[in-house]
Amino acid sequence: MELDERKKKILYSVVEDYILSAEPVGSKTIVDKHNLEYSSATIRNEMKILENEGYLEQPHVSAGRIPSTKGYRYYVDNLMKENQLSMVDMNYIDNNISGYGDTEKLLQEAAGVISKLLLRPTVLSLEKNKDVLEHIKVLKISDKLLLVVILSKNGTVKDCFAKLTDEVPEEIIDELTNHLDQNLRGTPFEKLQVALNEVISKELKRFGSVLTEICDSIKYEFSKENKKLNSGVESILELPEFSDVDRAKNFVNMLSTKDIIQNIVEKIDSEKLGIVIGSENSEVLLKDYSIISLNIEDDKGKKGSISVISPKRIDYSRTVSILKYINEKCKGFFEKKSKEEEDGKKRWNWRN
Repeated sequence: MELDERKKKILYSVVEDYILSAEPVGSKTIVDKHNLEYSSATIRNEMKILENEGYLEQPHVSAGRIPSTKGYRYYVDNLMKENQLSMVDMNYIDNNISGYGDTEKLLQEAAGVISKLLLRPTVLSLEKNKDVLEHIKVLKISDKLLLVVILSKNGTVKDCFAKLTDEVPEEIIDELTNHLDQNLRGTPFEKLQVALNEVISKELKRFGSVLTEICDSIKYEFSKENKKLNSGVESILELPEFSDVDRAKNFVNMLSTKDIIQNIVEKIDSEKLGIVIGSENSEVLLKDYSIISLNIEDDKGKKGSISVISPKRIDYSRTVSILKYINEKCKGFFEKKSKEEEDGKKRWNWRN
Protein backbone atom coordinates (compact mmCIF):
# COMPACT_ATOMS: atom_id res chain seq x y z
CA MET A 1 0.00 0.00 0.00
CA GLU A 2 1.33 3.44 -0.95
CA LEU A 3 0.94 5.87 1.93
CA ASP A 4 -0.92 9.10 1.41
CA GLU A 5 0.44 12.40 2.72
CA ARG A 6 -1.50 12.20 5.98
CA LYS A 7 -0.21 8.76 6.82
CA LYS A 8 3.33 9.81 5.90
CA LYS A 9 3.19 12.77 8.27
CA ILE A 10 1.82 10.63 11.09
CA LEU A 11 4.37 7.85 10.56
CA TYR A 12 7.18 10.44 10.42
CA SER A 13 5.94 11.97 13.68
CA VAL A 14 5.76 8.60 15.44
CA VAL A 15 9.28 7.59 14.36
CA GLU A 16 10.84 10.96 15.24
CA ASP A 17 9.14 11.10 18.63
CA TYR A 18 9.94 7.49 19.54
CA ILE A 19 13.62 7.92 18.59
CA LEU A 20 13.86 10.79 21.09
CA SER A 21 11.65 9.52 23.90
CA ALA A 22 11.86 5.70 23.76
CA GLU A 23 8.19 5.78 24.83
CA PRO A 24 5.23 4.51 22.78
CA VAL A 25 3.59 7.42 20.95
CA GLY A 26 -0.12 8.19 21.25
CA SER A 27 -2.35 10.40 19.13
CA LYS A 28 -2.44 13.16 21.79
CA THR A 29 1.37 13.35 21.77
CA ILE A 30 1.37 13.84 18.01
CA VAL A 31 -1.26 16.59 18.25
CA ASP A 32 0.59 18.39 21.06
CA LYS A 33 4.14 18.09 19.68
CA HIS A 34 3.91 18.07 15.91
CA ASN A 35 1.18 20.62 15.14
CA LEU A 36 -0.52 18.44 12.54
CA GLU A 37 -3.77 19.81 11.14
CA TYR A 38 -5.72 16.66 12.06
CA SER A 39 -7.85 15.85 15.08
CA SER A 40 -6.76 13.37 17.72
CA ALA A 41 -9.50 10.96 16.56
CA THR A 42 -8.34 11.15 12.93
CA ILE A 43 -4.72 10.53 13.93
CA ARG A 44 -5.78 7.63 16.14
CA ASN A 45 -7.70 6.06 13.23
CA GLU A 46 -4.77 6.52 10.84
CA MET A 47 -2.37 4.99 13.39
CA LYS A 48 -4.62 1.95 13.58
CA ILE A 49 -4.47 1.62 9.78
CA LEU A 50 -0.66 1.97 9.86
CA GLU A 51 -0.56 -0.76 12.50
CA ASN A 52 -2.76 -3.07 10.41
CA GLU A 53 -0.46 -2.48 7.42
CA GLY A 54 2.62 -3.39 9.50
CA TYR A 55 4.23 0.06 9.81
CA LEU A 56 3.51 0.44 13.53
CA GLU A 57 3.30 -1.89 16.50
CA GLN A 58 1.50 -1.64 19.83
CA PRO A 59 3.70 -3.14 22.58
CA HIS A 60 0.86 -3.10 25.14
CA VAL A 61 -2.92 -2.85 24.79
CA SER A 62 -3.09 0.44 26.69
CA ALA A 63 0.06 1.91 25.15
CA GLY A 64 0.67 4.06 22.10
CA ARG A 65 2.49 2.81 19.01
CA ILE A 66 6.13 2.29 18.11
CA PRO A 67 7.67 1.85 14.65
CA SER A 68 8.07 -1.67 13.27
CA THR A 69 10.95 -2.74 11.05
CA LYS A 70 8.73 -1.93 8.06
CA GLY A 71 7.96 1.48 9.53
CA TYR A 72 11.61 2.30 10.12
CA ARG A 73 12.45 1.16 6.58
CA TYR A 74 9.80 3.40 5.03
CA TYR A 75 11.01 6.29 7.18
CA VAL A 76 14.67 5.81 6.17
CA ASP A 77 13.90 5.38 2.46
CA ASN A 78 11.17 7.99 2.02
CA LEU A 79 10.73 10.35 4.97
CA MET A 80 14.05 10.90 6.71
CA LYS A 81 15.55 14.36 6.40
CA GLU A 82 19.33 14.35 6.32
CA ASN A 83 20.29 17.15 8.67
CA GLN A 84 23.40 19.32 8.61
CA LEU A 85 25.81 18.28 11.34
CA SER A 86 26.09 20.62 14.29
CA MET A 87 29.29 22.59 14.78
CA VAL A 88 29.84 20.63 18.00
CA ASP A 89 29.84 17.32 16.09
CA MET A 90 32.03 18.65 13.28
CA ASN A 91 34.56 20.16 15.70
CA TYR A 92 34.73 16.90 17.67
CA ILE A 93 35.40 14.91 14.49
CA ASP A 94 37.97 17.41 13.20
CA ASN A 95 39.83 17.48 16.52
CA ASN A 96 39.89 13.73 17.08
CA ILE A 97 40.79 12.31 13.67
CA SER A 98 44.38 13.37 13.14
CA GLY A 99 45.11 11.76 9.77
CA TYR A 100 48.59 10.85 10.93
CA GLY A 101 49.93 7.31 10.75
CA ASP A 102 48.82 4.45 8.52
CA THR A 103 45.42 3.54 7.13
CA GLU A 104 44.57 1.23 10.02
CA LYS A 105 45.23 3.97 12.59
CA LEU A 106 43.07 6.42 10.64
CA LEU A 107 40.13 4.00 10.49
CA GLN A 108 40.51 3.09 14.16
CA GLU A 109 40.35 6.78 15.05
CA ALA A 110 37.28 7.21 12.83
CA ALA A 111 35.49 4.21 14.38
CA GLY A 112 36.28 5.47 17.88
CA VAL A 113 34.92 8.94 17.10
CA ILE A 114 31.69 7.51 15.67
CA SER A 115 31.25 5.36 18.77
CA LYS A 116 31.74 8.33 21.11
CA LEU A 117 29.36 10.62 19.21
CA LEU A 118 26.55 8.09 18.82
CA LEU A 119 27.06 6.24 22.12
CA ARG A 120 26.89 3.01 20.15
CA PRO A 121 29.52 0.29 19.62
CA THR A 122 31.19 0.12 16.23
CA VAL A 123 32.87 -2.77 14.45
CA LEU A 124 35.82 -1.93 12.21
CA SER A 125 36.62 -4.39 9.42
CA LEU A 126 39.91 -3.87 7.61
CA GLU A 127 40.61 -4.88 4.03
CA LYS A 128 44.07 -6.24 4.59
CA ASN A 129 43.99 -9.28 2.36
CA LYS A 130 44.13 -7.10 -0.74
CA ASP A 131 47.24 -5.31 0.50
CA VAL A 132 50.78 -6.26 -0.49
CA LEU A 133 53.99 -6.45 1.52
CA GLU A 134 56.37 -3.68 0.49
CA HIS A 135 59.21 -3.94 3.03
CA ILE A 136 60.15 -5.95 6.11
CA LYS A 137 62.71 -5.02 8.74
CA VAL A 138 63.95 -7.04 11.74
CA LEU A 139 65.43 -5.03 14.63
CA LYS A 140 67.27 -6.40 17.65
CA ILE A 141 65.71 -5.10 20.87
CA SER A 142 67.71 -7.26 23.27
CA ASP A 143 69.72 -10.49 23.16
CA LYS A 144 66.60 -12.65 22.85
CA LEU A 145 63.95 -10.24 21.59
CA LEU A 146 63.42 -8.97 18.04
CA LEU A 147 61.00 -6.41 16.62
CA VAL A 148 59.62 -7.23 13.16
CA VAL A 149 58.25 -4.22 11.23
CA ILE A 150 56.22 -4.75 8.04
CA LEU A 151 55.26 -1.95 5.66
CA SER A 152 52.51 -2.54 3.12
CA LYS A 153 52.12 -0.99 -0.32
CA ASN A 154 49.06 0.91 0.91
CA GLY A 155 51.03 2.44 3.76
CA THR A 156 49.88 0.21 6.62
CA VAL A 157 52.55 -0.49 9.24
CA LYS A 158 52.39 -3.72 11.20
CA ASP A 159 54.80 -4.86 13.88
CA CYS A 160 55.25 -7.84 16.15
CA PHE A 161 57.80 -9.24 18.56
CA ALA A 162 59.74 -12.48 18.12
CA LYS A 163 61.15 -14.13 21.24
CA LEU A 164 64.31 -16.15 20.65
CA THR A 165 65.51 -19.23 22.46
CA ASP A 166 69.16 -18.36 21.78
CA GLU A 167 71.12 -15.17 21.28
CA VAL A 168 71.74 -14.30 17.62
CA PRO A 169 74.61 -12.09 16.31
CA GLU A 170 73.68 -8.72 14.80
CA GLU A 171 75.13 -9.64 11.40
CA ILE A 172 72.85 -12.70 11.17
CA ILE A 173 69.84 -10.48 11.90
CA ASP A 174 70.87 -8.07 9.14
CA GLU A 175 71.40 -10.91 6.68
CA LEU A 176 68.05 -12.43 7.60
CA THR A 177 66.32 -9.05 7.16
CA ASN A 178 67.72 -8.65 3.66
CA HIS A 179 66.75 -12.20 2.74
CA LEU A 180 63.15 -11.81 4.00
CA ASP A 181 62.79 -8.41 2.36
CA GLN A 182 63.95 -9.70 -1.03
CA ASN A 183 61.88 -12.88 -0.94
CA LEU A 184 58.64 -11.52 0.53
CA ARG A 185 58.43 -8.14 -1.21
CA GLY A 186 55.33 -7.99 -3.40
CA THR A 187 53.60 -10.87 -1.58
CA PRO A 188 49.84 -10.32 -1.06
CA PHE A 189 48.98 -10.54 2.63
CA GLU A 190 46.42 -13.23 1.86
CA LYS A 191 49.29 -15.43 0.59
CA LEU A 192 51.85 -14.41 3.21
CA GLN A 193 51.52 -17.56 5.32
CA VAL A 194 52.27 -19.79 2.32
CA ALA A 195 55.26 -17.61 1.38
CA LEU A 196 56.63 -17.77 4.94
CA ASN A 197 56.34 -21.56 4.97
CA GLU A 198 58.31 -21.69 1.70
CA VAL A 199 61.06 -19.50 3.17
CA ILE A 200 61.29 -21.75 6.22
CA SER A 201 61.52 -24.92 4.13
CA LYS A 202 64.30 -23.47 1.95
CA GLU A 203 66.40 -21.55 4.49
CA LEU A 204 65.96 -23.34 7.83
CA LYS A 205 69.40 -24.93 7.70
CA ARG A 206 71.00 -21.60 6.87
CA PHE A 207 69.40 -19.48 9.61
CA GLY A 208 68.27 -22.05 12.17
CA SER A 209 65.51 -21.59 14.74
CA VAL A 210 65.59 -17.78 14.58
CA LEU A 211 63.96 -17.94 11.12
CA THR A 212 61.14 -20.14 12.41
CA GLU A 213 60.59 -17.89 15.43
CA ILE A 214 60.37 -14.76 13.28
CA CYS A 215 58.06 -16.36 10.71
CA ASP A 216 55.80 -17.83 13.41
CA SER A 217 55.46 -14.37 15.00
CA ILE A 218 54.46 -12.84 11.66
CA LYS A 219 51.95 -15.61 10.96
CA TYR A 220 50.40 -15.19 14.39
CA GLU A 221 50.08 -11.42 13.94
CA PHE A 222 48.32 -11.84 10.60
CA SER A 223 46.08 -14.62 11.89
CA LYS A 224 44.43 -12.18 14.28
CA GLU A 225 40.97 -11.01 13.31
CA ASN A 226 40.88 -7.92 11.15
CA LYS A 227 37.67 -6.92 12.90
CA LYS A 228 37.98 -4.65 15.90
CA LEU A 229 35.21 -3.78 18.34
CA ASN A 230 35.40 -0.20 19.57
CA SER A 231 34.18 1.19 22.87
CA GLY A 232 30.54 2.13 23.27
CA VAL A 233 29.18 -1.05 24.83
CA GLU A 234 28.98 0.57 28.29
CA SER A 235 27.00 3.55 26.98
CA ILE A 236 24.54 1.51 24.95
CA LEU A 237 23.71 -0.67 27.96
CA GLU A 238 22.28 2.43 29.66
CA LEU A 239 19.56 2.70 26.99
CA PRO A 240 15.98 1.78 28.00
CA GLU A 241 16.11 -1.17 25.58
CA PHE A 242 18.57 -2.88 27.94
CA SER A 243 16.68 -2.53 31.20
CA ASP A 244 16.23 -6.30 30.90
CA VAL A 245 19.46 -7.85 32.21
CA ASP A 246 19.19 -10.99 30.06
CA ARG A 247 18.77 -8.93 26.91
CA ALA A 248 21.82 -6.86 27.83
CA LYS A 249 23.90 -10.01 28.37
CA ASN A 250 22.76 -11.48 25.05
CA PHE A 251 23.71 -8.27 23.26
CA VAL A 252 27.22 -8.25 24.74
CA ASN A 253 27.68 -11.94 23.85
CA MET A 254 26.52 -11.25 20.30
CA LEU A 255 29.07 -8.45 19.91
CA SER A 256 31.83 -10.81 20.99
CA THR A 257 30.90 -13.02 18.01
CA LYS A 258 31.78 -10.40 15.43
CA ASP A 259 31.44 -12.84 12.51
CA ILE A 260 27.65 -12.57 12.93
CA ILE A 261 27.84 -8.85 12.21
CA GLN A 262 30.47 -9.29 9.50
CA ASN A 263 28.20 -11.68 7.59
CA ILE A 264 25.54 -8.97 7.43
CA VAL A 265 28.03 -6.26 6.46
CA GLU A 266 29.36 -8.35 3.56
CA LYS A 267 25.85 -8.59 2.12
CA ILE A 268 25.59 -4.80 1.85
CA ASP A 269 29.15 -4.56 0.53
CA SER A 270 28.07 -3.13 -2.80
CA GLU A 271 26.78 0.06 -1.19
CA LYS A 272 29.01 2.77 0.23
CA LEU A 273 26.54 3.32 3.06
CA GLY A 274 24.10 0.56 3.90
CA ILE A 275 21.38 0.28 6.53
CA VAL A 276 19.96 -3.08 7.61
CA ILE A 277 17.06 -2.87 10.06
CA GLY A 278 15.68 -5.46 12.45
CA SER A 279 14.14 -8.51 10.79
CA GLU A 280 15.85 -7.60 7.49
CA ASN A 281 18.88 -9.24 9.13
CA SER A 282 19.20 -12.92 8.27
CA GLU A 283 20.61 -13.55 11.74
CA VAL A 284 17.88 -14.17 14.33
CA LEU A 285 20.06 -12.63 17.06
CA LEU A 286 19.95 -9.30 15.22
CA LYS A 287 16.17 -9.07 14.71
CA ASP A 288 15.88 -6.24 17.26
CA TYR A 289 18.93 -4.31 16.04
CA SER A 290 20.05 -2.16 13.15
CA ILE A 291 23.44 -2.15 11.45
CA ILE A 292 24.50 1.03 9.67
CA SER A 293 27.65 0.33 7.70
CA LEU A 294 29.99 2.68 5.86
CA ASN A 295 32.56 1.50 3.31
CA ILE A 296 35.70 3.65 3.42
CA GLU A 297 37.39 3.88 0.01
CA ASP A 298 40.19 5.66 -1.76
CA ASP A 299 40.89 5.85 -5.50
CA LYS A 300 42.35 2.32 -5.40
CA GLY A 301 39.35 0.67 -3.79
CA LYS A 302 37.89 -0.26 -0.44
CA LYS A 303 40.07 0.21 2.66
CA GLY A 304 37.63 -1.11 5.23
CA SER A 305 34.18 -0.65 6.72
CA ILE A 306 32.83 0.83 9.94
CA SER A 307 29.54 -0.57 11.20
CA VAL A 308 27.38 1.00 13.90
CA ILE A 309 25.42 -1.54 15.97
CA SER A 310 22.29 -0.29 17.70
CA PRO A 311 18.78 -1.15 18.76
CA LYS A 312 16.39 -0.20 15.97
CA ARG A 313 15.71 3.03 17.85
CA ILE A 314 18.57 5.28 16.74
CA ASP A 315 18.74 8.74 15.22
CA TYR A 316 19.23 7.52 11.64
CA SER A 317 19.50 11.02 10.19
CA ARG A 318 22.31 12.13 12.53
CA THR A 319 24.06 8.78 12.14
CA VAL A 320 24.07 9.02 8.34
CA SER A 321 25.28 12.64 8.49
CA ILE A 322 28.16 11.71 10.82
CA LEU A 323 29.21 8.76 8.65
CA LYS A 324 29.13 10.83 5.45
CA TYR A 325 31.15 13.64 7.04
CA ILE A 326 33.77 11.18 8.30
CA ASN A 327 33.86 9.49 4.89
CA GLU A 328 34.66 12.82 3.22
CA LYS A 329 37.31 13.54 5.85
CA CYS A 330 38.99 10.16 5.25
CA LYS A 331 38.89 10.76 1.49
CA GLY A 332 40.68 14.05 2.07
CA PHE A 333 43.42 12.31 4.05
CA PHE A 334 43.81 9.62 1.37
CA GLU A 335 44.06 12.25 -1.39
CA LYS A 336 46.65 14.22 0.60
CA LYS A 337 48.68 11.09 1.24
CA SER A 338 48.51 10.07 -2.44
CA LYS A 339 49.70 13.52 -3.52
CA GLU A 340 52.59 13.39 -1.03
CA GLU A 341 53.61 9.98 -2.37
CA GLU A 342 53.52 11.26 -5.96
CA ASP A 343 55.57 14.33 -5.02
CA GLY A 344 58.07 12.06 -3.28
CA LYS A 345 58.44 9.91 -6.40
CA LYS A 346 58.97 13.01 -8.56
CA ARG A 347 61.70 14.28 -6.23
CA TRP A 348 63.37 10.86 -6.26
CA ASN A 349 63.29 10.68 -10.07
CA TRP A 350 64.69 14.23 -10.34
CA ARG A 351 67.61 13.40 -8.04
CA ASN A 352 68.42 10.27 -10.04
